[in-house]
Amino acid sequence: MSIKIQAKTDTSFLFSGLSATKDNGFNSMSWLKDYGLVKSGAYSKLMKAYYSDDEGDTSKAAKSLVSDKAKLMSANKTVSDSYNKISESAKTVQDSVKKIQEAAANDTELLISSVKSFVTGFNSMIDAAADSSVKNDYSISGRISVLSSLSNGYTEKLTSVGVLRRPAGKLEIDEDKLKEAKAEDIKELFAEKSSFGYGVSMSAEMIQDNASYAATRQSLYNASGFANAGSYGYMFDQFT
Repeated sequence: MSIKIQAKTDTSFLFSGLSATKDNGFNSMSWLKDYGLVKSGAYSKLMKAYYSDDEGDTSKAAKSLVSDKAKLMSANKTVSDSYNKISESAKTVQDSVKKIQEAAANDTELLISSVKSFVTGFNSMIDAAADSSVKNDYSISGRISVLSSLSNGYTEKLTSVGVLRRPAGKLEIDEDKLKEAKAEDIKELFAEKSSFGYGVSMSAEMIQDNASYAATRQSLYNASGFANAGSYGYMFDQFT
């Protein structure tokens, strides 16, 4: 980083707001020393030295602060992205269950596509929650365990409509069996209260809320690279 400072820039405007009256609140004239330093170019020399390309101690310290900040921003973005993916996947699950609930009994095309969307969102949510940056967050992992238990308890009924349970709690579609499944069986398994789909949707809603909050918490910096006011990085920005 370097800052170009014009040597002949008139800095008198910095003091243009000072009152000329005797009751201006200054009990001494020490501020004139600062004014003299500015006029003499001493401050300009100091700034040039601070941001010079020379690898002096001061310059190294400044560059180190900027580098550390960049690393922090990158790490926060990675974690935030993982939480956002969990949140989006959880929403897909909820939307799919809602479509199955609202679908007409004879709209097999919509029912089949919604079940497929449900399985995609379900698996994506599990994959995202297993990411190393968020897997130790119990508010997420605890709910994912609930989903695994739910699918385990409905293994037989899920298989009957073409949804197979796989390792790590994930699901898989059996295209032929899903096409042959009765609409009422699909709606009973995914749309009725106390059903598999309903239980997963409730857990997905909690997962989405927790993930959205966590993603926001990780977003210390805005798009311009500066910390949002009130975040942990805000005070850091005041000195970098």
